[in-house]
Amino acid sequence: MKDRRQKTEDRSQKLALSEAEGTEACPERSRRDRRQIWGYIIGLIIILFLVNGEVIAVSKIIKGEGTLTSVEDGIVIIDEKGYKIDPSVTVIDKKGKKTTLHSLSIPTKVYFEYEYSRTGFVIKQIEEFPEILPK
Repeated sequence: MKDRRQKTEDRSQKLALSEAEGTEACPERSRRDRRQIWGYIIGLIIILFLVNGEVIAVSKIIKGEGTLTSVEDGIVIIDEKGYKIDPSVTVIDKKGKKTTLHSLSIPTKVYFEYEYSRTGFVIKQIEEFPEILPK
């Protein structure tokens, strides 16, 4: 009888110890796991926003007009803002013919199209306003 009681007590003590260890270790571990999961979720959301924003920004062509005041190596100044020039930029003069940037009379009113890239705003097309607007 004593052996049976002893075994039962030993089992209950072991069970109590394992439950005690489990309840003490489990909340700490689950808190750590939750933090890690939330960290992954927040990181994923940030990455998605950055990638999505970059895709939208790169694919959008922006149109504007202003006064071209300076042409330098790879950069033009329009309304006191600097824009980089795409190597394959299309430049159209007052007569509607293709020309080079350096042949435009400065300062001049221009219509231009540009897009945002990782390095900044890049002009894709510049068109000089005609002296007499067509009717």
